[in-house]
Amino acid sequence: MRFLLAILVAAACAYSQVVVSVDENVSKNKDKNVFLAIGASALLPGMGEMYLGEKSLVKPFLWTDLALWVTTFSAYVIGERYISSAHDYAVRHAGLTTSSKKVSLLNTVGDYRSRSGVAGQNSSPDMDEDYNQSQLRAGKAIDEDIAADIQWDWGSSDNPETTDHIDEFKSRMRHYRISRIVFQASVGALVLNRVISVLDAIRVYRKTSSKSFSQNLEFVPEFYDDGSGLLMNVKF
Repeated sequence: MRFLLAILVAAACAYSQVVVSVDENVSKNKDKNVFLAIGASALLPGMGEMYLGEKSLVKPFLWTDLALWVTTFSAYVIGERYISSAHDYAVRHAGLTTSSKKVSLLNTVGDYRSRSGVAGQNSSPDMDEDYNQSQLRAGKAIDEDIAADIQWDWGSSDNPETTDHIDEFKSRMRHYRISRIVFQASVGALVLNRVISVLDAIRVYRKTSSKSFSQNLEFVPEFYDDGSGLLMNVKF
């Protein structure tokens, strides 16, 4: 009996027809240029995916990029306004004698109450309140880092009003630094968004530019209507 079944199966296979089904999705981009997809994603995230016909992530990439550009531009503009505001405030309340808005200079102006002696000397002066004295104690010339003609004087720390002035100046400089951190983080996020889009475009291309069969294997045996042979559908 087993021998007879084996002969029947062999005969059926001899007259059978094999049909192989290929998933068109794995080869739909075989004629596309991967470098064009990479360049499009690097220029504007999501465009590489659109070029490859993969539209599900296009909007998320685009909206993320737009939000990051708005954040970057806003942080830069706000930072410039804070640094200008801090400089003008120092000119008005400390008599700063330079138009330079160099950040390192303004940080120094906030660190020391005076360049060459506080007007109305404090009853208990801090040894680090005078910039020139600090330079001399460090073994430097008083004009080694900052030109001698740049002067400022916030006034005595015994005066609450002058203390409020220097505190306000420091607050504006602190807000400037925060805006710069946001700006730098936003620029980094813009770059990262492009890197992710490029990698995703490469992934999509590799997945959809091959003629290889999909990995699911399925046998569906069917007999012809006249019983003359066996139809085998093989789906990968």
